[in-house]
Amino acid sequence: MKKKRTLILVLIAALVLVGVMLLLIFLPKGNGDNKSSTLDEGVAMKTATDKNGMHQAVVQTEPNGEIKNNSYGTLIDYVPAKIKSMHIENAKGTLDLEANTPKGEATVYTLKGYEDFGIQSGIPDSVANAAAKLEFTKVASLDGKDKKEFGLENPRATVTVTYLDKTKAKFIVGSDAPQSAGTYVQFGTEGTIYLCSTETVEPFTLGLNDYMDLNINKSAEDTDNSKLSSVTISGSGFSKEIVLVPNDNPNNDASYRMTAPLDCYANENESSLIEGGLRGLYADSVELVNPSKDQLSKIGLANPYAKVEAVYPDLTVKLLGSKADSDGKTYVMEEGGKVVYKIGADKVPWVNTSYEKLVSEYVLKPTMTALSGVSVKTDKTYDFTLKSETKTTTDDAGEESTATTTNVSYGSKELELGDFTSFYDALTLIKLDSPNAKSYSGSPELSVTYTYTDGSTDKVEFYASGSEKYVAVLNGKTMGNCYKADVTRVQKEVKEVIK
Repeated sequence: MKKKRTLILVLIAALVLVGVMLLLIFLPKGNGDNKSSTLDEGVAMKTATDKNGMHQAVVQTEPNGEIKNNSYGTLIDYVPAKIKSMHIENAKGTLDLEANTPKGEATVYTLKGYEDFGIQSGIPDSVANAAAKLEFTKVASLDGKDKKEFGLENPRATVTVTYLDKTKAKFIVGSDAPQSAGTYVQFGTEGTIYLCSTETVEPFTLGLNDYMDLNINKSAEDTDNSKLSSVTISGSGFSKEIVLVPNDNPNNDASYRMTAPLDCYANENESSLIEGGLRGLYADSVELVNPSKDQLSKIGLANPYAKVEAVYPDLTVKLLGSKADSDGKTYVMEEGGKVVYKIGADKVPWVNTSYEKLVSEYVLKPTMTALSGVSVKTDKTYDFTLKSETKTTTDDAGEESTATTTNVSYGSKELELGDFTSFYDALTLIKLDSPNAKSYSGSPELSVTYTYTDGSTDKVEFYASGSEKYVAVLNGKTMGNCYKADVTRVQKEVKEVIK
């Protein structure tokens, strides 16, 4: 019983101690005056407009000159819709931003002198938000005598705001405080220096380029207008013009065909990348507005490294691009445009493409279902007959499905489709090691003739060239080099597939 009584007394004592601690924490502090408390009501200050309509703020002090409760406060308290205009001067230049807020609608901002240019969404709003309501976290200096210490001798920005009530406000932005504590700002014509949020006042330091819309051009509004008719690539970085057109030949699955400098099917991956880098482009930054000839020359756009002209049903896209720099960035502008953008070269692949990249990676890759025959000539001639049939069926739910079956025969013998498909892959997936044209002579080591159901034909020949390479020739045109191992594999497998 004695141990239990002792335990109860210890618990009661602990509860009393906790109660006393909580009471001490929440009791008002001060000199005994019940009106005083720890609630921070902000710095004592008065705001008003002077005889010129300029908003001013005066911080109140104690008789000894010290600031009363040096804490947070609000220098001006409007809403952005009450702003008429903003005059901005900073290291990047001088701007006049005008605001118009139709009743019940969002505010529309225009840059004086640049009314025809698109403005980046959100940028004017960030400036207006700071100009309408600016708060500070601390008074850094009452008199502001040592302006150099606060970066106000040569301020980063000076912004004069005119409100619809015809009053004005002036914000002078200095340097950033140590340890990311904020940014020094003067308000009105008073010398007092305040510490404001860096993020809030940073928009005051933006220049013309920062305001410009980063959309280089628009995407197609519908599927029909997104279909390319042709793409032409030229420029100082290209010895010959490259032309791509959609592949309308059902005998090959390639999406595009190159018609210049050589008529051949285009590399699927490279042509797809180029297609995706023509419309709906969004830049990393705007570099120049209304550039001069000298400026264009310095960045490589006076005589552009790359030029692209893409024809769509609704418009023709014409773009200029500089050679990519060491960071993988390139300057791009619309031909005849007034804005130069910087963008990752990977977003505009036509700048770094080449004939070599655009040639199909395969010597020839016909669609099997488009064939009626394949003739392979090596040690002898092997003739294969193909017949494909497409059937459409409807299930109980009314859903249609289409299936294509292919039968392959060698003479009177019908071959297993799986076996022939394996051989066909070896035959049609012979890759070009180098698409550069090479001379050839003698007789081909391997010759393949593809006959299509429409009666047309393609002939591919392979000529020995050195110990490890063969020259691939399509319909009499040299396509480039391929590896001997791929050719000898076909020569071996054609004998296996007929067994």
